[in-house]
Amino acid sequence: MRVAFAVLVLALLAGVVVGREKPAEMLIEKTRTGVPDIDLSRLERPEAAAPSGDPFARRSFGAPAAPQQAAAPAKPEAPELPFRYMGKVIEDGKLEILLLRGEEHFSVAAGQKIGDEYRLDKVTTSSLTFTYLPMKKKQTLEIIPTP
Repeated sequence: MRVAFAVLVLALLAGVVVGREKPAEMLIEKTRTGVPDIDLSRLERPEAAAPSGDPFARRSFGAPAAPQQAAAPAKPEAPELPFRYMGKVIEDGKLEILLLRGEEHFSVAAGQKIGDEYRLDKVTTSSLTFTYLPMKKKQTLEIIPTP
């Protein structure tokens, strides 16, 4: 009796479930009426949600490193001397040095300025001493003495 009752209950449940199912033809007709089943606008990604940064950048899970202190700025240095020694001229007992800077030729004596940047301070047989005026920095140009 129990078995028969269980079979009867299952048959009734199956009938209720089968009765609720709709034929496939009805479903097809319903979607053809123009009512969309899926809201496609939800699939679009808003511009603001775009990822920022490099997703493949190296990451560290350790403690953050201490910030590095900026290195002290290097002391400004005078530019390299732009002159080439071309020779010397002694005229009326006065020594003048012939210099070349690019395509410009200069004839200067000790103590004279060359433009606004340099001054020839001292002339010896083996060197010329200049002062870079913007920084008041002394610079030496070695020369090969001529016999």
